Amino acid sequence: MLTNKLFKSPALLAFVLSAFAILIFPAEGFSNRANSQGALVGFIYGSDMKTPVQSAVVKVRHVKTGEEFFSTPTDDSGAYKLSELKEGSYILGISAPDGDYNFGYVVRVKAGEVGKLNLALMKGEVAPAGQESYGGTKEKPSFFYTPVGIAVLMVATTLVLYGAFKLIEGKEEASPSRK
Repeated sequence: MLTNKLFKSPALLAFVLSAFAILIFPAEGFSNRANSQGALVGFIYGSDMKTPVQSAVVKVRHVKTGEEFFSTPTDDSGAYKLSELKEGSYILGISAPDGDYNFGYVVRVKAGEVGKLNLALMKGEVAPAGQESYGGTKEKPSFFYTPVGIAVLMVATTLVLYGAFKLIEGKEEASPSRK
């Protein structure tokens, strides 16, 4: 009998149903579906990692689609912003007044989120994964091919041979600690 009197008013019925709908379907669910894009913001610094770089343009390329997006040129503080990026993985590059810079990693952008990425521009080249470049054109030599590495090998070999000789000779213990 209480329910009959309560819902005889159409305004009260609409209010109760609206409150129930808001509880079941939160408003944030609707906003996430509408906002399917993300953004990337940050600062660009010089090789000293302190001086802001002016007039640099950050470029990203979507890994799957190949679409390219560009930021506006950086301001006096080196700030940049890339907005309206589709969710996905991007390859990053920068065009600065002193040249172009490419980075050997992929940036992931999520829909509805703003990622912060500060970058420092350093001269050099990106080597393939697992290989480091040395001196621009040559690969860095292994430690054991350097003069210090050869000396370490010679000393280690001498010590091993001396220990083996003393063991065979039997006059002295090969262990460095005597009891």
